[in-house]
Amino acid sequence: MSRTKMKVSLLLIAGMAMLAACSNNTSNNKGDVSSPAPTESIEPTILPASEAVFKPITIEDDTGEALVFNKPVEKVACVVSLCVDVLIELGMEPIAIGESGVRTIATSPEFFGSKGESIPSIGGSFFEPSIEDLVTAEPDLVIGLKGVHDSLREGLKGVAPLVLSNPNNYMESIAFLETIGKLTGKTLEAEEAKQRFLDKLNDAMVKAPKNKKALIIFGSDVNFSVVTGSGLGGTVMKEISNYPWKVEKPEDDPYGEGSVPYSLEKLLIENPDVIFVESYSFSPGTKPISEQLAASPIWSKLKAVQNQQVHEVRSPIWGDGRGTRSLGIMLDESLAIMYPDLF
Repeated sequence: MSRTKMKVSLLLIAGMAMLAACSNNTSNNKGDVSSPAPTESIEPTILPASEAVFKPITIEDDTGEALVFNKPVEKVACVVSLCVDVLIELGMEPIAIGESGVRTIATSPEFFGSKGESIPSIGGSFFEPSIEDLVTAEPDLVIGLKGVHDSLREGLKGVAPLVLSNPNNYMESIAFLETIGKLTGKTLEAEEAKQRFLDKLNDAMVKAPKNKKALIIFGSDVNFSVVTGSGLGGTVMKEISNYPWKVEKPEDDPYGEGSVPYSLEKLLIENPDVIFVESYSFSPGTKPISEQLAASPIWSKLKAVQNQQVHEVRSPIWGDGRGTRSLGIMLDESLAIMYPDLF
């Protein structure tokens, strides 16, 4: 006999026994017509709609830390621009943001614009955000950058979970978007944002002739670095251009981020057609890298310089955004520069 049939048989036997007991009780108490005892009414517990369908989720961030979420995340504090990028893609707004580049991306027109100015601030520096301000914000989640904000985890114990990420290619950016989409109950929004970016990229891959040798450099002075094809921006650029830059020696890229220090002499060997420059300033009055490099006679020998194809870009978006919206902006802006007749 199967388990299911056995359970049904036992239930039938139990039911017959109960009927018999009830029958005997009635026959022994004829004339007793007292009303049945009132039953206590129990109000059902009604959960918020978001929690009613939410199942506990365990994730592992880029540091290998396992985190368990038993309810949807609603309040997110951002100490890295990637967080701002992900939240706007999900139709959410941070409850607090760090200063410097994080606020810069939040106030960009493609993100929160002027509304970003009113988002509460997390004091301190990018490298050391204020724990006190994070505690005051009462977040359900704090999103930071792996390799920079790791030490925050200890200070946030008992306050909020810390998720650290640092995507090295655009597929990792998409995966992080999907993860936060699950935690916030915004899986549909995450899927739509993912598809928007992939549709844009696929369209560009079909149309772009890839006959331009492109390059992304970044830094704050003449000691610049190159984003290689294994760096986040490079994984996008090599889909739409001739992008030959590689990490030749692992020791040049100890953190595996796909960027290496470079020299103008070495740059002249490949001689790019187009150079995109991400300039970072750590003191007032710092000139863009392209202006600083112009003092070198080697700079003027580069094809991109001679053809006026050196372009200072918005480093908070190109370099710091790291999410699908920022990468989509990078695509739009680079395609319009490299192939103006096609895009």
